[in-house]
Amino acid sequence: MPLHIDGSIWPLVVHRARTQASLPYLTSIDNAGMRTELSGTSMLNAIAKTAGALVTEAELEPGSRIAMHLPWHWQRVVWSLAAWTVGAIVVEHGDPANCELLVADMNAALPFTEACEPWVVSLHPLGLVEKGLPNTVVDATSVCRMQPDALLVEPANGDGPALELSDGSALTRVQALEWTTNQDGTEARILLDRIAASSKAAWLLPSLHPLIGTGAIILGDGQDPEQTAQREGATRIWR
Repeated sequence: MPLHIDGSIWPLVVHRARTQASLPYLTSIDNAGMRTELSGTSMLNAIAKTAGALVTEAELEPGSRIAMHLPWHWQRVVWSLAAWTVGAIVVEHGDPANCELLVADMNAALPFTEACEPWVVSLHPLGLVEKGLPNTVVDATSVCRMQPDALLVEPANGDGPALELSDGSALTRVQALEWTTNQDGTEARILLDRIAASSKAAWLLPSLHPLIGTGAIILGDGQDPEQTAQREGATRIWR
């Protein structure tokens, strides 16, 4: 393990970027077969910008709750890590009435535009800005792009609540890191394919597996996982 697990996420992100800057952290394959790969450096930059937006624009504090309505996508990984970096809690498909912020893609945000002002994240494979957004939502992609490349807000230190799943289970940051560490193969390049949407694995492995060792994650599209694993050099398929 690169660093002692005390629940602080940002030092782990920095360590990964410094020691494995150009190696893949996350590879995402969408339903159209479009492949997006993010290195440790790319993740560091994206998390810093997103975390900055959560604090300076959304005015979140440690313990703030984020209703996360993002699908199986690399953006969900970035937003989860940014939330944990600043000590916010990710609530899987949470009720916006019980959360300080709703983060969603455009389709998921539409039912909530009369009750709150959702932050809409672009699901373009390359993270391009979503076009034609209504004035009832916040263009989260543009807001994040305007943030500094470096993390200028205070990262959360130590343990604290991190994730609430729709099955009622909840984990702190230490519990999330320990669960991930206890899975086999911290050096594995894991293909995640067709796993339960509300499982711990679906939320923790894509974000945290590369932080607790030298491994990487592939978000599969559900099409022929054996072929995808061979093409991507996966050493394990998680079902």
